[in-house]
Amino acid sequence: MAHARELKWLERSVGVLSLSDRAIISVSGDDAREWLQGQLTNQLEGVEPGGSVYAFVLTLKGRILADVYALVRDDDVWLDVPTAQVSALLERFDRYIIMEDVDLEARNDLHAIAAQGPSADEVAEGGWPADRLGVGGRQWVVSNDQLESELERLTARGRDLGGGWVSDQAWNHAHVLRGRPRFGVDFGEQTYPQESGLSPVAVSFNKGCYIGQETVVMLENRGKAPKVLWRWAVESDEPPEANAPITLAGTVVGEITSAVPGPDGVSALGFLKRGHQAEGPEGFTIGGAPAQAIGPVEEGPGVCSPPT
Repeated sequence: MAHARELKWLERSVGVLSLSDRAIISVSGDDAREWLQGQLTNQLEGVEPGGSVYAFVLTLKGRILADVYALVRDDDVWLDVPTAQVSALLERFDRYIIMEDVDLEARNDLHAIAAQGPSADEVAEGGWPADRLGVGGRQWVVSNDQLESELERLTARGRDLGGGWVSDQAWNHAHVLRGRPRFGVDFGEQTYPQESGLSPVAVSFNKGCYIGQETVVMLENRGKAPKVLWRWAVESDEPPEANAPITLAGTVVGEITSAVPGPDGVSALGFLKRGHQAEGPEGFTIGGAPAQAIGPVEEGPGVCSPPT
């Protein structure tokens, strides 16, 4: 299987990579932390410098504008966000700064490096916890002119721990195998948090108000999401294309978002429409090939890892 060695590192030791699809927005000012608490779906209150929080930023109607790692520092908070969403996030944030002392800046001079795997915390000191695959993780933010040297240093340490550098292709592959959806690939601006399967790690139902909260709470307590991301196994040698229909008894009941070849066939992520979750695992077809519904993403290893 392609990338087998790198996938093994991510699963059993540690893989190191530059997060080329992520960017940094700094949030500073006397009211920065309190203001951010009202913008993120997860609990930021009480997080000390050196700690982090994974969360969503939502539209007023409760759809996901971006996924965010809030990296808490002594005097400000750095937001690790999808590069493609920086402009939309700055516009959205600025709209909700009224009288607060909050300053926003797109830090184009900074770059994120991640270590993922059970040995991630042994790679280097500093940084912030950031588990992106359900195997353990840490990340660091460095200046662009330090990126190459820091990536080499952290990769060398990863090799000492039985791992090494991981390519973007292997990284994308691992997300599907682990069942950890990616913003801009498996979910996006038309997705509600409960549809993404990431609510267990990205949403607090015990915190105070935030933008978009009303829709999230209503779906959780009084309704059901129109569709939910599931993990799939496809009996095929070739992965289906994104948006390939998922059918049951000749009826389209969902669509694939991403798929990769795995050790036992094709693994995939895809949305299953409401009302078909209780149909049982068999009887589905994807791209004309028999497929099995493994289970919702939110119950899989990439989101809810078993206790160690």
